Amino acid sequence: MSSLSDLIAELVTPHAPTEQWSGQTCGMLDMSIDEQGRWFHQGGEIKRLGLLKLFASVLSCEQQRQWLTTPVERCEVQVADVAFLISSWYRQSSDDGEVLVAVDNLGRKWPICEQFPLLLRRFHQQDLPYLQLGRGLQARVSRNSYYQWVEELAEQDKQGVYICSAGQKYYLTQ
Repeated sequence: MSSLSDLIAELVTPHAPTEQWSGQTCGMLDMSIDEQGRWFHQGGEIKRLGLLKLFASVLSCEQQRQWLTTPVERCEVQVADVAFLISSWYRQSSDDGEVLVAVDNLGRKWPICEQFPLLLRRFHQQDLPYLQLGRGLQARVSRNSYYQWVEELAEQDKQGVYICSAGQKYYLTQ
């Protein structure tokens, strides 16, 4: 077994050091991300996974605005909700107990823990779980993963229905 910090280092894809870059702001890019986490450029869907992962590695969210940042430019991207969806998950043992690992629509892995917590947020008049990814970014948990968690893992107390990961409770309802 390994520690949670070792697990994070092993699983989480590094992000570019965009906070160190101060490129010129170039306005709104003709790029958008729809509610299903599909990326579009000039109206056409971007389907090359390698290109999507490259864009994701330089994406950040500040004051509810999404930015693609390079050392030279910083361009805003239109995002309907969030750029990523949690499409699947699995369990991983660690020295800190069982950890749920969420997998996003780009195949990146995120251990649900204090560094990457779940939180409830309103979407289409429902409170849904979102995973905090860092740099202001979030991933909405897909309906399929949500129902699997409720069916297989959920417990309930007076505060609501929750799942446990890395020794922490994460509420799915309130």
